[in-house]
Parts: sequence; C-alpha cells; structure tokens
Amino acid sequence: MRRIRNDQNIFLRLGVHWSLAILALVLGSLTIPSDSVLAQTTADGTIHGRVTDSAGAAIAGANITAHSPVVGGSFQAVSDPEGNYRLTDLPQGTDYILEAGIAGFEKFVRTGLVVRAGLNVTVDVSLKIGSQSQTVEVSGDAPLIDTQSAEQAVNLSGELLRSIPITGRHDWSDSLQITPGIISASSDAEGGQTYFLRGSENENHATLLDGMDIGSFEQNWPSNTISIANESLGDLQIKTGANDASSPAAMGMVINLASPVGSDQYHGSFLYLIGPASLNGNNVPNGNAAPSASQQPDFSIGGPIKKGRAWFFFSGRYIHRNDGISQTSAQQSYLRQIDPGFQSFPNESRGMVFLANSSVQLSARHRLMGLAQYDSRKQDANYQWYTNNIAINQYGGGAYGLRLISLWSPRLSTRFLVSYNNKGLDGSLGAIGGVGSKPELDVYQSDTPSAGALLALGSSLATLNNLNAVTVSPAQKPTITGDVGYYIPKAWGTHELEAGYYLEPHEVNKTTTYYANHGQLIQENAVLNNPNNPSAGYTIFETQSVDQSSLLTSYIAANDYAWYIQDRWHPIAQLSITAGLRPDWVSARDEILKASTQHSWNYAPRVGGAYVLTKNQKNVVRASWTKITDITNAAYLDVSNLESTNTPTTTNTYYNPDGTILSTIVTPGTSALNSGLTFDPKRRQGYVQEWLLGYRTQLPGELVIDVSYIDREYKDRPAAYDTNQIYTTTSTGTVWSGLVNPSLNNTYYVTSNRWNWFVYHGYEVTVTKQTKKIQLFSTYTYSPDHLAGTFQPNDPTAIIEPTKFANNAGLGSVRGYVTNDWTGDTRDRMWQRNQSRTGVTWQAPWKIRLSSTVTAQSGTPGGPVITTLTALGTSYSNQYGPPTLTIDGRTVSNPLATTYRFKYANRGIGQIWCPWLTQWNTLLGREFRITDRQSVEADLNIYNLTNNGAGQQFVNGYNAASTTFGELQNVQLPRSAQISVRYHF
Repeated sequence: MRRIRNDQNIFLRLGVHWSLAILALVLGSLTIPSDSVLAQTTADGTIHGRVTDSAGAAIAGANITAHSPVVGGSFQAVSDPEGNYRLTDLPQGTDYILEAGIAGFEKFVRTGLVVRAGLNVTVDVSLKIGSQSQTVEVSGDAPLIDTQSAEQAVNLSGELLRSIPITGRHDWSDSLQITPGIISASSDAEGGQTYFLRGSENENHATLLDGMDIGSFEQNWPSNTISIANESLGDLQIKTGANDASSPAAMGMVINLASPVGSDQYHGSFLYLIGPASLNGNNVPNGNAAPSASQQPDFSIGGPIKKGRAWFFFSGRYIHRNDGISQTSAQQSYLRQIDPGFQSFPNESRGMVFLANSSVQLSARHRLMGLAQYDSRKQDANYQWYTNNIAINQYGGGAYGLRLISLWSPRLSTRFLVSYNNKGLDGSLGAIGGVGSKPELDVYQSDTPSAGALLALGSSLATLNNLNAVTVSPAQKPTITGDVGYYIPKAWGTHELEAGYYLEPHEVNKTTTYYANHGQLIQENAVLNNPNNPSAGYTIFETQSVDQSSLLTSYIAANDYAWYIQDRWHPIAQLSITAGLRPDWVSARDEILKASTQHSWNYAPRVGGAYVLTKNQKNVVRASWTKITDITNAAYLDVSNLESTNTPTTTNTYYNPDGTILSTIVTPGTSALNSGLTFDPKRRQGYVQEWLLGYRTQLPGELVIDVSYIDREYKDRPAAYDTNQIYTTTSTGTVWSGLVNPSLNNTYYVTSNRWNWFVYHGYEVTVTKQTKKIQLFSTYTYSPDHLAGTFQPNDPTAIIEPTKFANNAGLGSVRGYVTNDWTGDTRDRMWQRNQSRTGVTWQAPWKIRLSSTVTAQSGTPGGPVITTLTALGTSYSNQYGPPTLTIDGRTVSNPLATTYRFKYANRGIGQIWCPWLTQWNTLLGREFRITDRQSVEADLNIYNLTNNGAGQQFVNGYNAASTTFGELQNVQLPRSAQISVRYHF
C-alpha cells in the first residue's frame, strides 16, 4: 500500500499502540497473520486490481499512485507477487488519476476515475515494455459497480442531491426519497419525511458520518434528529440489504455519509435560498394546504492547513422555515366552529447547523481525521386538530469523533475510531417553552360505552388549551470501533481476512414527564352536543387527573458490545465469497427499577457471493443469506409506550349526559417497588433474516442497471402481554374473573415476539447514470407482503374472535408491544405495494441545467376494519363477565367487555386504501462562469408541479363505527417554488 517511512512521532506510536491493544483484548486469542481491504462501513472507497504485462503475466513490485485535485495528498500501493494491488481508505472524490510504473515498462496513467463512499471497484493495469519516460494514458467510463460484494447498496453524489429537486428542505435525508425499497411520506406534525425500508421502521436505520455513528439512541429518526446541509455532502452510500459482518447492527438502512475533504486548493460555496409563502398553491379545496416558506443560507469552505500535510473543511446553514399544517375543509370547519377564535398557523423551524472536519497525513502510512457536527433546531410539531401552537420541540445535538487509519505493510492495515453524540429530542424544559397551566381539552364527535367506561369514537376534532403533559428526554451514545485486516495472496486463492469490534457502551435515555396544571386536572374529553352542528357546543364526558406534577418516567441505559470476523475469499479471479459472523452482546437496564431488562448474545452469521460474468468486469451476479441484528434504540428497549416504570396514580371520571357521574376508575401508579413489569430472561434483540438474489451490469456511458429479489422475515420483535387478568374457562366460554395482583390493573411480561412476524417480498429494478452531463437515478419496487403467525397470549382479540387473525395489509409497527389487535398501530406504510422514483439532471447547452424528479407510491391501507357492538345493534350481554368489578375497593374494567369487533370475516377483508401519492418536481438553472475556478448558478425549483393533493393518512382508518371513517388527512405539500443562487469557487 503506501510506502513506509520511519518518521513517526511519539504521539502516533502511542495512538496506534492503544488501538492495537484494545483490539487485542477484544479479539482474545484470535490471531491472524495480518495487505487488507477493511470492510468496515466507512465513508471511504477502494480501488483494486491486477498489474500484468501485454501477455497477461503478473507484474510484482509495480508502484501504484492515486490522487485527485479535490482530495488532499496522494495514496500509494505496490503490486504483490500475483500482480494484485489495492488502494484502501480513499476519500470520496471525482477525477482521480491512477498511475502505475516499474523499470522496463512504460508509465501507465488512468484518468477520470470516481471514488464513492464504501464502494469497491476494479481497475486492472496493463503495462507495455518500454521506457518509464514514455506514458500511456487510458481513459473511458469509470468503473462504478462493486465486483466483490453481494451487498445491496446505492451510491449518490452530493452533487446529484444539489442538482435535482427532491424536497424543499434541501437536507441530506432527501437522498432517502430516491432510495430503492424506501417508502416515504410527509410527517403529519413536523412537516418532514418519514422513511420505511422493506418492513423496518423509521428508527431502524444506522446513520454514519465519515464512519461515525450519529444516530440518536432515543429514537433514531434520520430526518429529524440529524440535520446536515447538502453543501456538507460529498457522497452517500445507502446499504439496503445483504450487509456484511462489518456493518453496524440495523434492520433498516445503513446510511454512510461522506463529508467533503480539504485539498491543496481552497474551495467553497455560498448558497442563498428563498421560497416565499406567496409562491405556494392550494391543493386542499376549502381547506388549508401545507404551504412552505423558507429562507436558508448555506456556506462551505475547505482547503489546506499545511499543503501536502493537513487539510480542513467547514460548512453551515441557518434554518428559517415555516411549514403549513394541512387541514381538510371538514377539519377547518370543526376547528372554526368549536373554537371561534381559531386562525390557521404554521409550524415554525429555526436553528443553526454546522459541520467541520480536518485530516492530517501524520506520515506516509498514517492518516488522522477529526470531525464535529452540531445542530440545534426548534421545531413546532402541531397536528391538524390543534387550535393553537401548543407543541414545541427541540431537535439535534452534537456529534464528535476521531479516526486513525494506518497501513502498516502491503498486507496489514488497521482503523480506530472513537466518537460521541448526544442527538435527541427535547433536552430541557426551557427549550420547549415549559408546561401548560390548563387541562388539555379534546373534542370528539361521539362516544360509546365500553367496559364500564366511555370511549371516544374517531380521532379528536379539536384540541384546545395545551398538551396534558410534556417530556424532557436527553440521550447520549458513545462509540468505539477498531478493525484489523490482513491479505493472503495465495492460499487456495486469495483471502482478505478482517476482524474488528464495535462498542457502544452506556447509551442512555432519561425521560422526565411534566404534567399540565400541576397534575390536578390534566385532561378533559368532550363530545359534541349536536354531531351535525359543532357550533352548538360540547359536553365533558371524561376528566383525568394524576397525583404528581412531574415524574421521572423512564431511565434506560444500554450497551452493545459487538465483534466480527470475516473472510472475503477469491477461489478464482471471477468469484468472491464473503463469510462472516457478527455477535452482539446487547444489555439494557432500567435505572429506575435497578433491574436488567435484556441480556442476550445475538449471533448474526452471514454469507454472500459475487461472480463476475465477463472479462471487462461489467456484469456481476450475486446472492446472499444474512441474519441482521437490530440497532439498539430506547424506543424498543424501553417499554414506556406500554407501561412506564414510574407512573402516577391516574383517576378517570366518566359523566352521563346530564352531568352525573357514570363511573370513576382509578389506575394505581407504578414504581420501582411495584412496577407491574417483569422481563423474560431469554429476551433477545430483534433481527431480520434475509435472502437476496441480484444481477448488476454497467453499460456504455456509465449506465448501471441492478435487478434484485429480496425476501425478509422480521423476528423477535418486542412483545408484551398482560399477566394480571384472571380468565376462567366455563361451559359457555371464557370469562374474566378479576386480577392476580389487586393493587394494579395490568402487569406486563416483556419478551420477544415468537407468535407473529412480518414477511416481506420485494422485486427491485434500479437504473443509474452519473456523468458530468447527465445524472440519472430511477428505481421501481413491487412488494407483496403478509403477516405470518397468530395472536399473542392473553390478547382479548384472540379470546373473543380467535379465527380472525388472517391479515394481508395494515400491519402495525415492528416496534411491537401491541397487546390488543383491535387498537394496534396501523400507520406502518410498508403495506404499500408499488414504489417508483426517478430523478434526472441534464447539463444542457449554454450552461443551462434542467432537472426533474417524479415519484409515485401506491396508497397506504387503513388497517383491519373494526366496528362496535353498538353500531352492530347489539348490546354487551355479560357473555365474557360483567363490565366491571369492585376489586380492592375500586372499580376495575373487564378487558373482555370491550365493544370492539372486527367488521368482516378476518382482518384482511374490507380494508380501505389511501390514493396513490405522486409528485413531479422540476428545476431550471443556469451557470455563469466568472473564472476557471469561480461560478454563479441561479436556480428555480418548482415542487409538485401538478399540485396533486393526495391524502396520506385516514383520519380514523380502521373504525367503521366512527363518523370520520374513510376521511383522509395529511394532504401532500402543495405546489411551491423556491429561488436559489449559489456561488462556487
């Protein structure tokens, strides 16, 4: 690899020795004779190949050098006795030049190469006999397909994302909008996008920046907790399947962002973007569209600290954006009649985003890189039915890391990285405006009796006053990784042996809940006096109070200690077989309970192969089988969405229409002494089992086509079932007889879901072309999915309607913890069958740029359709026991006395579907050249050109007894326009 010099300093020696010492401790007795291509997920790329003479004989000892005008420094390697060479850890960049030379042969120069994040490409070198003073220059299409790996991955350049109109936010996560296998939709509160991959949730993704994990432990939403300007992007690699053993644990995407690096010339940019609200259309007749108004300056600068030795890059953005809140004409009418003073308002977003990196060539074989990224954004998160600005959130945090790459010999290389991030949501009470002094008031169209209580039907028509509670939830995630690789040139073929560790110790998420009105009266639920006339007022039918003003409700700490071993074996030149094992020791602890909630080894073996069909390295078939452990995430390890460790005692009082009390139900609080939670000692981290088959080819003109079939099964999702109910079998059926523990209503056994699992089948075709004149990305996915298995234990649904499990749409969340299948989460968008995405940009004559993106997704189902006994004209007749019992001096509801029922013969029948979501965006721009190194570009972006207005969610998709059944909401963003000017030097 790079030539070895002896000018190391003491600091370098200590750093490298520390890295190797930690690695030795983790690997224990494993010994490998360590010229390697490290497979650890990285922002860097690899060029490898074989050096031969005109007759095809291997040439050993040839000196190989790669360099680029946009990357500081140069990179060297030496061909081995078999003629093989490899250049690893190359920073992403364009216009790389590869030079090869040895005495007795003409110098070889290959121009126009592209290095992509995480991509491993082949460039063979053929030397002709002659003098080194003579040069043979070779050009042509840059190789763009990975011939070594079975991984399913897409590479997108930062320049592509800056050149095509995807979303008006111009954020790094726009890249996910055009990623194969992705389902995306507008968030109905924050206005951004949520992203689902082949059955995984929005937080099942691992997000790396220059190899550093920047995902939040709290809830790893890429589009909210991580904000990075497009000017801060050099390249992206998004792995969506067949991840090798070196990849971080994640059932969803492994997103690898590469920031630009400094070079020996100063370079930078300044962009100013403005999108006035007046340039928005209205795609909600008689309602309120979701217009966007933004002013957003971006800047970047990079260059040498010391030429040939040290470089820097720095970028930033100021966010000033107003996102309108989509409200249908019906929702607007309800809001104005229920609250005559209502005026439409936007969700505001304000904040700063920064990124800085530096790289230092410590010696010919050691490079040190540092990175800091920070963002802090206040982001309102008001829903369609809020009458005023009552939901203020703060997103972001910092991420910091150091990475040392060492190439010790033509065979041995190591990498060490340490990083820390405190990304999250709502780090302090002051940042979100405090807690309200009034009870939250929700108004519904109707209600129905059930289990001795009154249940609201449908969703809230209007929310007044303030939220009933707010939470403060700081989080942190440290990461330490190390890798060692060794190349064996001749042992029944060649081997690239790799081993490493991935440590994330003491991930923490701590949640404190602050209750409105000091807890005395936090919630009022009301029903319209006249369902057909909201202006006739409403009547309170339920109130709720708690016995606390604030409470530490969740405190989760977790560790993920992983190591991996892997061998990429080339038994013949055309075939690569990669086999590896990644065990993750995942432990979680509830710091309120002072108890372990999970301790498990999660073994993830995987094997994949790639076979090169043609001598030109342009046609490859691949196949893999993988078992991929899910990322550690407080949203899964914590069970606070089910039953917090600490909860206040809650009193719900229900009222008859005349104001008299119908019933009072007290739910006892939980604490460390009486938590109501027990944990399965064999509980494991969720995982996905995946098969993948694919074919990829590179055609002339740098056109790449990939065709794949993916089969996934999601196993060991989080699950919990209630163990406190006494169900008695009688001659007429099962009845409810009381509580095992009279001091609590529910006690939950937290375990892994062995009873039902999501099964994904996907067929994908992707076409890409990324040249200087044309950049094209197009993908289509078809995915017929289903839910396999049966009901969980003690699910009241299973007792009352045991034959209706069948389900072919409307799956809830892989987050799990669904204990009642009538009311499970049905928002998961993975049941959408068809997804098509195309983006293209053309550098037309006269320096004009034309760009367009077209996306189309089939609609989301509303979920299994339910109704109520009242709607069916049937009253509850005590067939499952009385509606309530008096236990321990208080009234307790019978879970089996629910009035919910599936409307049809099984859960898959009769579901309603949202319309297709389609959008066409365009861009027209022109570049004005000032000098050879300076230019100005002016762009006009138009989004949703046809002003489509598809609703992306149902108001209440599954409850046919609700008067809002079938009504759509969260209408896509209307037509809008933005103007931007970018100066680049």
